[in-house]
Amino acid sequence: MGNFENLSIEQRYKIIFDENQKLKKRNQKIEEQNTQLLDIIENLSEGVMFANNKGDFINVNQEAKRLIYKSDIGINIADAFKNIEVFDILGNQLPYKDFPSVRALRGEKSKNVKIFVCHPNKEYFAEISSTPIYNAEGELTIIVSCFHDITETINQSREIEKQKKELEAIIENIADSIAIFDDKGKYILVNKTSRELSLSSYGSLDNISEGYNTSEFYDTYGKKIDGENIPANRVMRGEEFKNMRMIVKSPSKTLQIDVNGTPIYDSNGKFILGVLCSRDMTDYFKHEEITRSRYEFLNRMVNTFDLPVVRLSYQDFKIVDINRKAFAIIESIKPKLKSIDQIKGYKIEDVLENFKKSEYYKCLGEVLKDKKIKYLNNKALTLNGNEVYFNIIFEPVFEVNGKIREILILVIDVTPEIKSNIVMEKALKVQGEFIVNISHELKTPLNVIFATAQLFSMYCNSGSLDDKKDSIIKYIESIKQNSYRLSKIINNIVDLSKIEAGFYKLNLSNNNIIEIVEEIVVSLTNLTESKGLNIIFDTDLEENIIACDIEKIERMVLNLISNAIKFSDRGDEILVYVKNENKFVEISVKDNGIGIEEEDLDIIFDRFRQVDKSLSRNAEGTGIGLSLVKSIVELHGGNIYVESEFGKGSKFTVRLPKEKVLYENMIYSSNVRGHDENIKIELSDVYS
Repeated sequence: MGNFENLSIEQRYKIIFDENQKLKKRNQKIEEQNTQLLDIIENLSEGVMFANNKGDFINVNQEAKRLIYKSDIGINIADAFKNIEVFDILGNQLPYKDFPSVRALRGEKSKNVKIFVCHPNKEYFAEISSTPIYNAEGELTIIVSCFHDITETINQSREIEKQKKELEAIIENIADSIAIFDDKGKYILVNKTSRELSLSSYGSLDNISEGYNTSEFYDTYGKKIDGENIPANRVMRGEEFKNMRMIVKSPSKTLQIDVNGTPIYDSNGKFILGVLCSRDMTDYFKHEEITRSRYEFLNRMVNTFDLPVVRLSYQDFKIVDINRKAFAIIESIKPKLKSIDQIKGYKIEDVLENFKKSEYYKCLGEVLKDKKIKYLNNKALTLNGNEVYFNIIFEPVFEVNGKIREILILVIDVTPEIKSNIVMEKALKVQGEFIVNISHELKTPLNVIFATAQLFSMYCNSGSLDDKKDSIIKYIESIKQNSYRLSKIINNIVDLSKIEAGFYKLNLSNNNIIEIVEEIVVSLTNLTESKGLNIIFDTDLEENIIACDIEKIERMVLNLISNAIKFSDRGDEILVYVKNENKFVEISVKDNGIGIEEEDLDIIFDRFRQVDKSLSRNAEGTGIGLSLVKSIVELHGGNIYVESEFGKGSKFTVRLPKEKVLYENMIYSSNVRGHDENIKIELSDVYS
């Protein structure tokens, strides 16, 4: 200062001027730095707020203005925070005094406090640090609060946490066993299945080294696995493996397990985690064994089963196997096939033509769709010229996973049952027709008898019996004739029923069959002449003694002659011929009447059958006469056949064996009805 005083005024002025210039430049530089600092603060991505020691805002950058509800310069913190609510990260509301900026006014420093701010215009998460600033005298002059919006980070964290929990829930409830352990061998995550599996098999859930004490481990060949090669230790050594199959034997159970192991490394290649994924395969292998046994059974069944069996693959319907009986059916359809090996492995539609258009193919499709057994019943097929009937079963064969592996086709021959049903239906139809016909046959003579009885009653009431004597005699003959007719119908029905029940017996005696037949023919001469017919008897011998039931033979011959009369016209001829034929006697009745059509020859002897329902009244009948004749002939040990040409007549021939009996039924001869009465009954339907 003394030196300054010794200077001249000019020198002093120069020094003062230079110092002023330096100060000016220094202030200018400070101003520039302040401006730059304010620009930097203004453009920071973090919000920055300056307030004086009274809490009045002295600087608020752009980001702070975006987040603070009221941020004008000069406004007080109390007014700025008046309408907002602040919560900590756990959701607890903070009182005003605990706001970080308010705490800074009290000289408290806050760092990285996470809060949730809610004001009328906005809600957000923020991380805030507030610091008090003091002057040289230690007085608080300014507070600075720095904060940034962490809403997106918090939301991401929450989403990650949510996904983590969802993943943990999935892992926890997944059917496979999942266990994760660290580089020390300590389990850090074990799901429910793994815990259940571990408690029953390994004995511990803490550390891999403490686990395997109560159980023994074997490979699929039954060789024991030592501790160094258990799955967890293999992963710890850095091995990655899949489907390590092992058998775990514990005191309570034995399990078959498949294990996958994966080591996980950090960015430096250091092992940090091990993951074990295990699956209990015990039930699977049991099902697999059952399935294998079933297929072995199928193979045996195909070869030994008494039914035709075919195995088809899924879904292409290739023939996997076929037994001899099934091949015989296919061979009948395609005779060129010579062996089973020719069709094995081929699609069934390539073996059988038009198979895809058939209902069999449709049924296979339904089996695939519904996964259920399907049936086709009473399917007709012509094999080797014969019509046969089958019930066909289509059964799906499943794998362990429930998917169809094959389709089994079983064929059941129901031809006998179907044909029996057809015969029964025909018999029932014929029987129904017979009932209608027999009702008519019974009603006709009853109507005549009833009408005659009414006429007699009228004559009695009018006192004209003597005057109507001739008519009454005629009516009495009509009653007798229709009574004979009723007797014949009833006798035939009763006798057929006895034959069916096995109660119809012959009363055999040794008789001259020539004489029996001749007497019948002679006794009918007057009847045939009255109808304009010529009946002739002829024979090639005079005597032939055979064992027979005279009454039954008479009924047989009378029935055949009755048919000849019914189906002949005036001027026709009936020839009855008896001849010797080696060990048999042949009795034939031939006429030149209307004859029988060829298609009716096979049914003429069937019970209840009439060959022509369109004939006139004189040719009507019950349709049981020839059936009874056949039964009588067969009871005598003989047979009967017919020859006919429609429009030219018919010939019925009976062959009876030339046999005799040692003991004749002599009692019967005294009880048999008279010959004349027999004729009247058996020919009651041809008397006019």
